[in-house]
Amino acid sequence: MENIFEKYYMFKYDNGVMVGVNNEAFELSDESFSLFKELYNTFYGSIDEEDNLISIHTGGWSENEELIEEFQKTFWWFRFHKITATGGHYYFNTDFHGKKEWVVTVNNK
Repeated sequence: MENIFEKYYMFKYDNGVMVGVNNEAFELSDESFSLFKELYNTFYGSIDEEDNLISIHTGGWSENEELIEEFQKTFWWFRFHKITATGGHYYFNTDFHGKKEWVVTVNNK
């Protein structure tokens, strides 16, 4: 699965070494998320989209986790990622001025 998102990476690499910024990644960021959704196994995990808020849950499925690991290198991830929670839970906000916001609560038991 390695390098499947290479053209969407935020940075350019040569033999595993970062050599610069990928200027095309910004224009291709929505395309990268579309590809991610096509490859993601929603039988085990889920991708929930509600207005500008997106949550992704791997369901512990190793292929989903590998896909996340690769997708984390994209400009889309860098631009919209807000929170990662233990257990394969990822939260994104695709519109900083959107109507909805994530509400973070703490359970002090």
